[in-house]
Amino acid sequence: MKKIKSPWYGVLWIVIWTAALGWFLRSGWFDTRESIALVLVWIVLVGVTIYTLIQYFRLAPKTTKRAAPKTVRSPDTPGRNEPCPCGSGKKYKRCCGALP
Repeated sequence: MKKIKSPWYGVLWIVIWTAALGWFLRSGWFDTRESIALVLVWIVLVGVTIYTLIQYFRLAPKTTKRAAPKTVRSPDTPGRNEPCPCGSGKKYKRCCGALP
């Protein structure tokens, strides 16, 4: 299952929880103590979601176009088509640089 990374997904959950809370409170199935507990659960759920949204927007990387980092070869290693430093006369890729 693909995870949705959009911050607006959290807003959707707040709307769903609010609609469910309104429906539960209007249904008359719960007494006062249970209704208070439902409201407290709603406050926690909405609070956690808002906190998550704030963290997402605070830590979201700024979208800027950057050049791709260049691959830098260490000066100790010869290029693949250069002569091998061991003195065999072969290319580095055919001698010491060959893949196992």
